[in-house]
Amino acid sequence: MKIWKIALLVEDMDEAEDLYVNKLGLKLLERLDLGDAGEALFLDAGNVNLELIPVKAFEGSGRLAIPGVHHLSFKSDDVEKDAKELKEKGIKFIKEPFEALPGMTLAFFDGTNGVNLQLFNWKR
Repeated sequence: MKIWKIALLVEDMDEAEDLYVNKLGLKLLERLDLGDAGEALFLDAGNVNLELIPVKAFEGSGRLAIPGVHHLSFKSDDVEKDAKELKEKGIKFIKEPFEALPGMTLAFFDGTNGVNLQLFNWKR
């Protein structure tokens, strides 16, 4: 598996966009409509992407709702299959595979020291 993106859960999206795009010069790749939660931003950070997610997108999701570094994401060709294989190796999942948006399948699992890890697939 390869790391595809690092996601930050932020309280002020305008402030975060200003810092990462206007001041640090990361290229905005895409704005993703999250409905009532606002927008997530995908940024080109060189060898990995950076995703900025509004806190509102994870309200009521326990430890997934804490602002800051939210998760490291691993690109997967088949989230369900990879999740099954990881479970067989003793990995505990925080959130089982689910369709977050049409064509986008995610799953969250437990990394060491409280780090959230994600399997990610987006068929466009």
